[in-house]
Amino acid sequence: MRAFDKSINAGNGYISKQAKSNASVGSDVIERIIGAYPDLNPLWLLTGDGNMRIELTEEEKKDDSKEPPLKYDTIDALIDHKIEDAIQRQFQVLLDKLDTFPTMEEIRKEIQRVQNNS
Repeated sequence: MRAFDKSINAGNGYISKQAKSNASVGSDVIERIIGAYPDLNPLWLLTGDGNMRIELTEEEKKDDSKEPPLKYDTIDALIDHKIEDAIQRQFQVLLDKLDTFPTMEEIRKEIQRVQNNS
């Protein structure tokens, strides 16, 4: 737990104390968690729904620079931004995967090749 506290710039024992007392964490801590773990699904973090992790694009995996956390007026604005960002990342991952799918013409040629070799 200490390593996690350190990774989100929380005081020593913060997470342990919150867990033991079944207390909630503040929006600033949620923001730091999301900032420190970009592949963590913010919807899962807040509600437990969906997958814990979201798939990062290749570009995001290579980018190890840490951007400073963005500041928002409300936790709702932060959550909206992070969920929109997560959806955009998932959409980009899907588009990246679609680029590797064969075209109908490539499929047709492969079927013909297999039939000709039979």
